[in-house]
Parts: sequence; structure tokens; C-alpha cells
Amino acid sequence: MHEAALVQGLLRTAVRAVEEHNARPGTRRVERISRLTCRLGLLSCVEPETLRACFELFAEDGPAQGADLVLETAPLDCRCDACGATFALTRRHFVCPACGGERLHFSGGHGLTLMGLEVEAEKIP
Repeated sequence: MHEAALVQGLLRTAVRAVEEHNARPGTRRVERISRLTCRLGLLSCVEPETLRACFELFAEDGPAQGADLVLETAPLDCRCDACGATFALTRRHFVCPACGGERLHFSGGHGLTLMGLEVEAEKIP
């Protein structure tokens, strides 16, 4: 289950960003992370529900406990060998929309990228 390792890295990155922010003088301290928005590659072989379950488990007792994990699918840029069309796939249906060809070239599509981090700052009395 590589989802657990992905979540550990994701949380490590998010917590590090909060710690760096809080270390800067003159800024309002961040008390908790409320939302993480991530982009999943179409070919990442990550099960979103397993990723969410791992996130809830690993976020317990930390600054991201109770945070929303928003997952978006990144389009996969492709080129058809048969007709030369270029297009982006948004689901795992590997067929050229122009000619129906199935010999496609693509690169990437495997990653998990943290796109956004929403936080709650300490309340000023």
C-alpha cells in the first residue's frame, strides 16, 4: 500500500511549510491545517479512498487532524501515433478522440502534487 508512504510525505511537506511560516517573525501563527488540495496523475495507481483513509489515520493528533483532503485528477497530455492529434485525457480511456487510434504517446501522469494548503491562524484577542 504505497498510499501510506504518499500520505506521510504529503503531511511532512505540509507541516514543514507551517513550521517555516510560524518561524518567521511578525506573522500570525498557524494553528492548524484545514485543507490540502492535491493533484493526482491519471496513471498514479493511487486509490483515492485508501489515500483519504491513510490521511485521516496519519493526520491524527497533528496540525492536520480533521483537515479536508481534496483530490483532483491531472489531465494527461497525449499524442496519437496514427493521426498526430494532441489532446489531454482526463480519464483512463486510452483512445484518440480524433481517429479512435489506440497507439498513444504520453509522459508523466504518475505524481501526487500538493497544489494548495489552507490553514487557520491563531485568533488575536
